[in-house]
Amino acid sequence: MRETAQSSEAAQFSPRGTDRRPAVGAPATFGQLLRARRQHLGLSLAQLASRVHFDRGHVSKVETDKRSPSVNFAEACDRALNVGDTFTTIATALEAAARQQQGWVHPAQLPATKHNFVGRQHYLNRLDKVLRADEQSLAVPVAVIDGPPGVGKTALAVQSAHRAVNDGHFADGQLFVDLQGPGSGTAAAPFDVLEDLLRALGVPTEHIPADLEQRAATFRSVLHGREVLLVLDNAADAQQILPLLPGSPGCAVVVTSRSRLPGLISLVGAVTLTLPELSRPEAALLIRSIIGDVSADADPAAVAVLAERCGHLPLALALAGEHVVSHRHNTAGTLATDLKPEQARLDLAAGDVVLRHAFDASYITLDESTARMFRLLGLLPSHAINAAAAAAAAGVGQDEASLLLRNLAGAHLIRQHDERHYQLPDLLRAYATGLAQHLDSESERTKALRRAADLQGKPAFVGSKRHAYEPEFREVLYAM
Repeated sequence: MRETAQSSEAAQFSPRGTDRRPAVGAPATFGQLLRARRQHLGLSLAQLASRVHFDRGHVSKVETDKRSPSVNFAEACDRALNVGDTFTTIATALEAAARQQQGWVHPAQLPATKHNFVGRQHYLNRLDKVLRADEQSLAVPVAVIDGPPGVGKTALAVQSAHRAVNDGHFADGQLFVDLQGPGSGTAAAPFDVLEDLLRALGVPTEHIPADLEQRAATFRSVLHGREVLLVLDNAADAQQILPLLPGSPGCAVVVTSRSRLPGLISLVGAVTLTLPELSRPEAALLIRSIIGDVSADADPAAVAVLAERCGHLPLALALAGEHVVSHRHNTAGTLATDLKPEQARLDLAAGDVVLRHAFDASYITLDESTARMFRLLGLLPSHAINAAAAAAAAGVGQDEASLLLRNLAGAHLIRQHDERHYQLPDLLRAYATGLAQHLDSESERTKALRRAADLQGKPAFVGSKRHAYEPEFREVLYAM
């Protein structure tokens, strides 16, 4: 099969810029063709290696047919030697023949991309660079996308994966796993995940080891020599990820997580992308893509207000757009008016998808002290959050407050503004305030506000039947 595929291509080989064609009996293998073209141009092996950006030893092994050429290598040769797509065509045929001979399974598990995916070009470009790493590297590229709940991490990962596949990468397959994090009680066990992955790759159940380390080793062995993309969605922590990583170059991994995953950078050289909310133009464009140009053009100002009240968060924006399309609200303006109360925004829902539940999934993973701090931060103006203010509100020392703030930032429930200050995005602040109302007594809330007000040297508003955590009373307490 190898000789047939290469001989067929060799018969058509005519480097651009020369009329020379191989005569009968001319070199027929990829390596021999490559060497012939190199020598015709008067290039040394070292010079060719420099042009294609591959190691000299790698090029030598390909020329002597001791190593099969990858498509990436062939593309580099075509560019360096100015022969159109000659070598790429040969390498593609060789890879297809090899897969057929070895009976490789070709999983294609990626979910469909979102029809209304907008923006994120900067992050897509960064992911492209990570996933399409230079073949000279022996490391498996690992990209981690983290960010707050509802920000569109999975959508970005899937969009990037499809782009790579459509460009001809990862021809041996794509695997997708929902790791069901971040809750420790719901997160998928690597032992079980590996069984599913091995089955997807064609390993019979009776050949799947009963030990975690052996399963991980078998998974790496099956993927050896393949170009497979693995998307690990909704990861709980680094320990859940490590047993699932391939060991051979050619594969790549994309991980999404609601929280930061310390350890992956030092252990496997992972590249982390923290995804923010959409920009104002992107948020308005997402609503427009859902409700249509006619509805959006009828009241562009209302679309902008609606995007603002959704905090530019993709999940909230999509749910709001669906409300308009399904005629639960006739216009963007009507919905924007109904979403003026902060708590109403958290009740955005479509079917089983509820905005509040996305926040719940992150909140329930917090320990008791961190969860209490998060609730009390909802009582403070978002621009006033630092260790001193947080310590005063919670009645703890500043060192402990700093640790709790770092925990919340790691879970992406608050955003670090600079070295000392943090911010609580509007939707998450409304969520924290609602939790404080239901879980903390009025006495506890009042004490927290008094302590924070004392820190600022401002009198606390007390003695009213109205709740001190309401926005207008926060303005009285903190006229900053």
